Amino acid sequence: MTLLRAFHVCLVLAAASLSALELPDIPDPHGRAGMMAAVILDGDGREAILAAGGANFPGKPPWEGGTKVFHRDIFLCRRGADDRWTWRKVGELPAPNAYAAFCAGLDRKALIIAGGADADKHLDAVWKVTADGRCEKFAAPLPEPRAYAGFAEVNGALAVLGGSRSPDATAALGTLASLRLDKPQEGWRLSADEAAQARILPLFGAEETTLLWGGGCGLFAQGGKPARAYQSDLHHANSRLQGADFHGLPSPLAAPASPGVASGSGLFFVGGDDGSHYGKPPTDHPGQSRDILFIDLETREPKVVGQWPTPLATAPLLRLGPDLVTISGETRPGVRTPACSSWTIPAKFR
Repeated sequence: MTLLRAFHVCLVLAAASLSALELPDIPDPHGRAGMMAAVILDGDGREAILAAGGANFPGKPPWEGGTKVFHRDIFLCRRGADDRWTWRKVGELPAPNAYAAFCAGLDRKALIIAGGADADKHLDAVWKVTADGRCEKFAAPLPEPRAYAGFAEVNGALAVLGGSRSPDATAALGTLASLRLDKPQEGWRLSADEAAQARILPLFGAEETTLLWGGGCGLFAQGGKPARAYQSDLHHANSRLQGADFHGLPSPLAAPASPGVASGSGLFFVGGDDGSHYGKPPTDHPGQSRDILFIDLETREPKVVGQWPTPLATAPLLRLGPDLVTISGETRPGVRTPACSSWTIPAKFR
């Protein structure tokens, strides 16, 4: 083999090693926003994706008077002997739900879901969902109904920040609720109410000892109805970084694929809504962001490091091996995608 040919083969192999995971669409051609999902271990001890709920407009789009439908389905995506991934429905949630807080259980054998929303109200129940589609109460309800919150698993606890208590709320919740996953019987702990935590659809994530949140939207009353104020600030909770400020986001950002995925020295988020078309006709919306955002917890600087295959917001963001993965989501207001997309994390960010 010539040196040039060998070099070409090396390039091809390198490119192949960086190719992202291929996952099939969810079993709903309309796609869904606000699904809950986690990478779990199935009965064979292999990684699988458990996803549930979500909301969409299966009839007409909202600007034509379509009705938003909330779903109960529980789907499992497994890799077969041929290395192909397939989805199948394994059960149903006790009730329709979307936009809830979620994480994998500590043993990685279940999906934990807290709060969320249905077509009429926000929810407070906490459920444990297993790969065979079974659901059981996992803990006492949240201190109050809560949807559209920031959330992540933090040091063995599910932390839930902000959100709103009802569909017509004109103020966001300013508390952080946390539940120890190893002792759910102890119930939820609630922080003091703080203005900096009062937001819906924020960026939220944790890496070792650092808890990060920001962006999202504040809520206020406008003509007697809820209105949004898009944010670009970032905050942290970490004694090691006391007195150290994070750079703000490059622009306001809400509802990125979440929670933040820790890798290397920081956190990844995908897509989101920058608010620049808020209040305008949805038919004129160009689509949500495709930015892959990395917030470095050492330099405290956010930066765009890539582009996602599709515009995206309000989708679960997972890590499966070396890949970031999103499950369905919203491509622009009222429009969903059934696609499950992935992006291989470059070595320098691992």
